[in-house]
Amino acid sequence: MYKIKLVLLVVILTILPNFSQAQNNNTHSPYTRYGYGLLSDQSFGSQRAMGGIGFGLRNPQMINPLNPASFSVVDSMTFMLDFGVKGQIGWLEDGNIKARKYDASLEYIALQFPLAKRLGMGVGLEPISYVGYQYVNDPEELNVISGKSYESYTGKGGLNKVYTTVSYSLLDNLSLGVKIGYLFGDIIHSGAVSFNTVNTYITSWNDTLRSSGLTYQAGLQYSHPINKSEELVFGAIFSPKTRIQGKVMTGEIRYDPNNSNQIQSSENTVTKDSVFQMPATYGLGVTYRKFNKLTLGADVQYQRWASAKFFDKTNSLSDRLKVNAGLEYIPNAFGHNVFNKSRYRAGAYYSNSYINVNGSGYKEYGASVGMGIPMIDRRSFVNFAFEYSIIRPEVAMIDEQYFRFTLSYTFNELWFLKRKLQ
Repeated sequence: MYKIKLVLLVVILTILPNFSQAQNNNTHSPYTRYGYGLLSDQSFGSQRAMGGIGFGLRNPQMINPLNPASFSVVDSMTFMLDFGVKGQIGWLEDGNIKARKYDASLEYIALQFPLAKRLGMGVGLEPISYVGYQYVNDPEELNVISGKSYESYTGKGGLNKVYTTVSYSLLDNLSLGVKIGYLFGDIIHSGAVSFNTVNTYITSWNDTLRSSGLTYQAGLQYSHPINKSEELVFGAIFSPKTRIQGKVMTGEIRYDPNNSNQIQSSENTVTKDSVFQMPATYGLGVTYRKFNKLTLGADVQYQRWASAKFFDKTNSLSDRLKVNAGLEYIPNAFGHNVFNKSRYRAGAYYSNSYINVNGSGYKEYGASVGMGIPMIDRRSFVNFAFEYSIIRPEVAMIDEQYFRFTLSYTFNELWFLKRKLQ
């Protein structure tokens, strides 16, 4: 048993350094050209099958990163690990042009464990946003309009966060928690233009936004017992607006396409002129739970992106509202048939975009299903989540559809139990 725990820790330490690199393969959406890119769903695999709920979710068999107050529910004798991978197929359509894209990446990793009675702690690494796009403009159209023969744009990178969470149960039914995170990552936009003039040349450029800074979140959960087997849990979270460090690095090269000789180059680094901020975030949720049988929940989240500065300007982004609802059903938690004691989940969600393109954005609608299959120990689970989402722009922009698959493993071990016999 101790060898298994040692191997598990080695695996964790091996995965962590490669996490940020794996994030680059998670999207091909042209909308990631704007703002910080595509905002990630910070719920874990078991929650994503339930529409991504979490503010009022309080379950000792799940790590819930959405509300830091939930970490005090961890059993005093257990250690929990959760990590997930995600793959997706995307369909993009712009008039008569259609494209299909495939993406996959390591999604998140988190630990949760008790510090003392009523006191729980967690650490983890999670994505904040993704950037990934590539497109080329029509050469014939460029020649007619501007004399250019080639124009391409690419983007990659994103933001990640490593965090620690502490939660304490003040009473049997009231818990408070705080989550402190360190945000980091590079967002890289690059492009190239070929000018069809007497002296043909190509100009390429590369702009990198390197961000880092601290983020904070406070959460609470209140459990109201209905009877011995049922309860309602009310949850709330708040994150204040915070400033992050943003260093902008720019570079441009002009060269001859016939012999690749460099004609001109320039580099410039701006370290303090622009201000970047993460928005104030508010969240409320409620969950009904019948122990070992049924969970029903709904969340609402509001982020004030319009008042957060991006390149030293407010109102360049839009306030975002997200609504989630979901359920989990267990036919027979104590049965012998694996399908009877599995967790069956479903949910739906809606949100508007935080990006603002000439005063317009898009709306996203999604639905999810999935299940959690218990392992032999009845504490650990393999979780599957299947999501289908539609992005509908407010004006004539690109329509997107996605089918996502998340596979996660929740490892729940009696880490602190002293066994007399091995």
